[in-house]
Amino acid sequence: MFPRIDKGPIEYTLDVFPAYSAEKQRPCTRFLFRTIEEFNHFQYKISIDEQHEKGTLRFVLKGLRAKGLLPGVGAAVSEVDLFDLKGSYSVTVLKPGDIANSFRFSNGTSGLRLHENVAEEQPFLTVHISNDSTGME
Repeated sequence: MFPRIDKGPIEYTLDVFPAYSAEKQRPCTRFLFRTIEEFNHFQYKISIDEQHEKGTLRFVLKGLRAKGLLPGVGAAVSEVDLFDLKGSYSVTVLKPGDIANSFRFSNGTSGLRLHENVAEEQPFLTVHISNDSTGME
């Protein structure tokens, strides 16, 4: 087995953008989590638990699981679609070891807007907010 290469403190990116849920057939706000590290043997999905209360969102990153038995290359990716998000939200993302990163955003008539970015002592997450439905600015 090859030793793991330290690629710095940032382990995940989070893109937040408006989308359309094909499964639910309605608009949503999509939270797209992606690892910085790319994997060479299998494709992985990030296992995520989410909790949504008024004005608060919480995502718990529980680890990686293989997408299937076929080999693949790339970053681990998972998306969470949330519906009817209006107003201001405090978001907490936890990774194993109970390490938390927090940020604030709002969703109003002018679209999604980042109010406070991650500013913890142990940042492991970068957040990108977009009003483009592809998630890329």
